[in-house]
Amino acid sequence: MNARTSKRSWFIPAGLLLLSGCQTGINPNAAEALRRDLGNTTVTVFPAYWRGPETYDDASAAKIAEFLNATDLAKATASDRHVPITGPWRHNQARMLRTSAKEFGEYVRTHPIGTSYALLPEYLGGKTEAVGIHAYIVDAKGAVAFQVLLNSHWAEFSKARPVTSDDCTAVLIDVLRERLKPETGSTP
Repeated sequence: MNARTSKRSWFIPAGLLLLSGCQTGINPNAAEALRRDLGNTTVTVFPAYWRGPETYDDASAAKIAEFLNATDLAKATASDRHVPITGPWRHNQARMLRTSAKEFGEYVRTHPIGTSYALLPEYLGGKTEAVGIHAYIVDAKGAVAFQVLLNSHWAEFSKARPVTSDDCTAVLIDVLRERLKPETGSTP
């Protein structure tokens, strides 16, 4: 990963959807549809799954939904359902991201959401601080349309040095503000 990679928008041509040189598992058709739909779609936001203490942050769903609504990126609803993520903790964070995204997609497929998209944050805890932030947006069929992977290699993460779930949610909102842009190019 490098600084140039971390500054790029997630919405680049579908054939080039890469994350730090690793295949992401993003469905190019779902990614393109999300980009077109931003500003005119619905999203269910689930509570953040916090790996490390293995808990959920219910407040994160409301905060992220409020951000999506306030910026007119989507009509968002906070859910109180806890999405079970059972994949193992891995030293290869990109692999863990792909596993969690796949599990989230399967959850949405088997537990209908009533919106066009669903978003799940995942925070990775260390002994005294957060060590990573993931987020996944899947369509109603469970296809991965967007995802975020942040850790100390990314400027947004290392500058903020998140410790708590609230810190992680604030960093994630800043990243979503930067990377989720409607096709028209307007900035929320």
